[in-house]
Amino acid sequence: MEKSVLIISFWNPVPQMPFKGLFIHEQVKALSNRNSNLIFLEVNILPSKALFKKEVKKQPFNLSQKLTINIYSCFWKFIYVNPWFAYRIIKTVLKKEVPSFRPSLVHSNIIYPCGISGYFLAKDFKAKHIISEHWSKATSLLKHPFYKRITYKAYSESKAVLCVSRFLEARIRQAASIENTHIVPNIIDTSMFGYKTKELDDNYITFTCAAHWSKPKRLDLILESLRIFAKSSQKTIRLNIVGNGNQTDAYHNQLFENIEVNWLGYIPKSEIPTVLNVSDYFLHASETETFSIVIGEALCTGTPVLASNTGAIPELINEKNGLLVNNTIESWVDGLYKIVNTSFNNSLIASSVSNKYSPEIVSREIENIYKELLDNKS
Repeated sequence: MEKSVLIISFWNPVPQMPFKGLFIHEQVKALSNRNSNLIFLEVNILPSKALFKKEVKKQPFNLSQKLTINIYSCFWKFIYVNPWFAYRIIKTVLKKEVPSFRPSLVHSNIIYPCGISGYFLAKDFKAKHIISEHWSKATSLLKHPFYKRITYKAYSESKAVLCVSRFLEARIRQAASIENTHIVPNIIDTSMFGYKTKELDDNYITFTCAAHWSKPKRLDLILESLRIFAKSSQKTIRLNIVGNGNQTDAYHNQLFENIEVNWLGYIPKSEIPTVLNVSDYFLHASETETFSIVIGEALCTGTPVLASNTGAIPELINEKNGLLVNNTIESWVDGLYKIVNTSFNNSLIASSVSNKYSPEIVSREIENIYKELLDNKS
């Protein structure tokens, strides 16, 4: 592909939230392994005591190039909610740092604020615009009195909207009255999250859960249902909790009878497969999900999953790899009893999921969409 592509993300890993937007970076990493005519632009709008400070970094990114814009300001919230202002900053930086770069396609990740800023940039470059949508609140923006008009224009005038699940696609299509959608799932790093024979301890039933623990995640359902389940379990319950958040703060100092809780906090992603490999089951409680990468990662290691029957989660879970439950303590307790008494083929779980979400497969899907759009002169 000779024509250039600009990929933009406002959701990026930061020290406080090291997993934020990591799924976007993994997708771009896979694409940059296949395309040298690509610039990845990450924009971070960060709180600071400064009135306004801008920091720009350039670095190689596989075959491509990454350009980082860090914006520090005591008015960071104003900048974040003002995609028109962010667009002007981006435009100025691109003109200075890569003056000869003229993308034929601008690929924005998430409608707000990135997709709106990307929409304006695409118009400047006379480039085609597409949006990858991951955000569970995207459709609410189409009802917002201030943003609904520009949100609709950004969606409807994009050449394609890539949705990570059928669930999200249905919501976007209905809310925005658009048909130019494609389902492109998130990438699972299958070189990292792969199947190995599990190293389990017969004296324990080991569960693991992982998230940034704030709503819509529901750590309370996991912990409270395990309290009840542990009372009648013949084995000690071990629970590994990966990640932090206000929900972990609320439970951190509580005692759990017959439950060994390991508060692991944020650990490097490369260490999570090791935790999953010593886990009998993975637990995921949430009020909504547009995909759920952590479920996909657990399944790729062959770990059966007990999860909330909500959003896009039913697209990942079936009777051969896990169990779906409603978001009540009673349903979660019942689910725990059922899943520990169900036999699963760990190797089959891993192989059936890895073939869907690997970097090679997903990046090829996106590149095919790029090619179709760039070859089409309309």
